Amino acid sequence: MNDRSQAPSLAQLRHHADRLKQVHLRDLLTDVSRHALLQVQAGPIHADFSRQKIDAPALTALEAWAEACGFQPSRHGLATGAMLNFTEGRAAVHPALRGRFGPPDVQASARFERTRMAALVERLRSGELRGFDGSPLRALVCLGIGGSDLGPRLVADALAPDGGYPVRFVANADPRELERALHGLAPQSTAFAITSKTFTTRETLANAAEARAWLREAGCPPEACADHFIGITAVPEAARAWGIRHEQLLQFDAGVGGRYSVWSTVGLGVATACGMPVFGELLEGAAGMDAHFFEQPLTHNLPAVLGLMSVWNRSLLGHASQAVVPYAERLALLPAWLQQLVMESNGKTARASGIDAGRTGLLTAPVVWGACGTTAQHSFFQQLHQGPQAVPVEFLLVRSNGGLTAHNDERQRIVLANALAQAAALALGRPPLAQTTGHQDFPGDRPSTLILLQDLSARSIGALLAAYEHATFTAAAVLGINPFDQFGVELGKQLALQIEESLQPGRVQAHVGPASGAAGASAGNPALDLATQASLKRLA
Repeated sequence: MNDRSQAPSLAQLRHHADRLKQVHLRDLLTDVSRHALLQVQAGPIHADFSRQKIDAPALTALEAWAEACGFQPSRHGLATGAMLNFTEGRAAVHPALRGRFGPPDVQASARFERTRMAALVERLRSGELRGFDGSPLRALVCLGIGGSDLGPRLVADALAPDGGYPVRFVANADPRELERALHGLAPQSTAFAITSKTFTTRETLANAAEARAWLREAGCPPEACADHFIGITAVPEAARAWGIRHEQLLQFDAGVGGRYSVWSTVGLGVATACGMPVFGELLEGAAGMDAHFFEQPLTHNLPAVLGLMSVWNRSLLGHASQAVVPYAERLALLPAWLQQLVMESNGKTARASGIDAGRTGLLTAPVVWGACGTTAQHSFFQQLHQGPQAVPVEFLLVRSNGGLTAHNDERQRIVLANALAQAAALALGRPPLAQTTGHQDFPGDRPSTLILLQDLSARSIGALLAAYEHATFTAAAVLGINPFDQFGVELGKQLALQIEESLQPGRVQAHVGPASGAAGASAGNPALDLATQASLKRLA
């Protein structure tokens, strides 16, 4: 793999970054030519990068550096199913779920499982699947966490019709979330989908056990509990051992990471809430974005430019975080989904070449956060405008929001006007007013990208999510990161199991370990530091 710090074009790129740090965005925006240069279209999505702190020479240098870092072979590897997840010895095959790229055998397997899922969805929606007393299963509660929850929850929230088949999602091990999801549901007519890649996820299985206990308390015989459960996993034998029947067991490939899995049978909740035709349109939208990403040159490639702009802001300009603000209530969960996608994929210092971020001097993923506009304007936008550090923003607008919010609706005009006004105000700012002490000064010079969706159809949302997947992959490719593992969550899980044992009634133990929590602790059984030991005693 290339050492990104030694790419000849990186020095030139850093020169442009230093140069542009001294130029205000209001001056850059006087250049009429940049507006054409920094617009990219892909299917139903238009991206306007003209308010980013970049110009034509810097963009050319950024693209040259990406090529020097191996963007093209990395992209080809993703398209063909190469073993890009080198730390776990796997290919990354999520594009194959959409049917146009990736290994043919994975595509065929995904089609087969999708056919089985369609049959199960039809049995749920028609009332053919029945509970322990013969009642039709009229509601579905999806149990998962992380990628098994965020993607399906986002898409269902965006696309499910009001009054349709009720689908609820539970991720948190905090008992309150499951209690809320079950409120108003009848046990005899409630189905549960347990989604876990390994079928060992602690939080998910704890919620599944509680769901089974809820059924039992309502009079469900032990042998009838299986009528209510659907399993979705890459390890079917583990699901069968839990009690999932073969006819209600759906699989997906082990090469599909959780945060890339909504396109697989993990999307059962989406398909049940919206119908299989809508799920098919979601896949078609994503497949169209796949074709754009894998076939278009870098200059006109929307996901690639989106990913490179993130690298430009984080690694070259030094912006530590990135705000995502969708001006559409149906995309309210997008920031949370994107937070996991970017930070779990690229929130790493280890590189494929073994060189860490400290030696290359190239920082990796930003902290991603955000909320829905226009409500966000009345919370954190104060800091975006006048805080001490600039935070790049991605604004998402929808040309036609459908339903009650048509173009002739005053509220839709308010939404669109506010988004455009915020982007302009962040970029331009306002010079100091006479006889003020700075409290009303707006420095401006704060970059943003404006992403415009044609509508909020399943195809558009599929294209949007796939674009963000490929943007994240692009950033990883040029930075030399493996975006498909997530070892960072493992240590906390190991410690949690150790602490959980100590929290059992009557079993509070003092796990004596070094105060640092490091020296003397084995990788498989990390010792608890003194602060954690003290907290355990307080919680006892």
